[in-house]
Amino acid sequence: MNHIAVKDAALSVRPIGPTFGAEVSLMPINGDVSPELLTQFISLLHRYRVLVVPSVYADPADLVAFSARFGPLEIHSRFENTLPAHREVFCVGNVERDGMKASFSRGVEQWHADSSYRSVPSDASLFYGEIVPPEGGETMFADATAAYRSLDSVMKRQIEGLQAMHSLETLRLWGQRHNPERTGDIGSQAVEFPAVRQPLVRVHPATGAKSLYVCPAVISHIEGLDAAASSALIEALIAHIAQPRFVYSHRWHKGDLVMWDNRAVLHTASLFDHTRFQRLMYRTTVAGNAPALAA
Repeated sequence: MNHIAVKDAALSVRPIGPTFGAEVSLMPINGDVSPELLTQFISLLHRYRVLVVPSVYADPADLVAFSARFGPLEIHSRFENTLPAHREVFCVGNVERDGMKASFSRGVEQWHADSSYRSVPSDASLFYGEIVPPEGGETMFADATAAYRSLDSVMKRQIEGLQAMHSLETLRLWGQRHNPERTGDIGSQAVEFPAVRQPLVRVHPATGAKSLYVCPAVISHIEGLDAAASSALIEALIAHIAQPRFVYSHRWHKGDLVMWDNRAVLHTASLFDHTRFQRLMYRTTVAGNAPALAA
């Protein structure tokens, strides 16, 4: 384990993934965080792209306060799935309580980066395990930076400069195919979040590293390609990204906090037996161009 000294404190860092990811201990989540520790934590996020802070046992107010240290927080487009007392917290799982109903899908989730449908996508997300099932429900992360780096030169030339159209309507239609009981449209959300162009290759503003930005359930098509060619290219890139050499799977324990850089990794979730177990996860999302994370 690497001990990184920062004035009167030290972060303990243990790499966990094949090409990325680290467990960070001794990072205070509740109460004050010194500027030195915060700077070090951000540096580690840029380096490892996914940080796991185990067993922090934070309440929603703590999570919001800690997350806001990195920049302004988004309010999720599915407002009905946010905590009434803390609208910055988006709830994921199969739990309904105290005026909150978590967002739940029975379908297999696709690889994605959060908020890709926004004109300025989110910089980072934080995920907290409030109720964790004893089996299933893992979160998988894919190192989109290492995956891009390993592409052959022919594919790099093919995708350089290509733009994909991301939209909430595309995501809604995908969700309905897996959850037929869902009805209706996205209403005012379609006006607030119209379809936007996003590059297939992103350049990280802090590190300068390039990464693949491919979100199949949100992408309607790639500009300049017909539907068949768009689908084939997306499938090929996802198959490349999802290779075990680029993936870290996090097995949750209650109280774990995981922060990831949406500009450098993709993520997805495994299924769990929702007829036997409960799962409730709290997510906060740092809006795009957050000053702290751009440094």
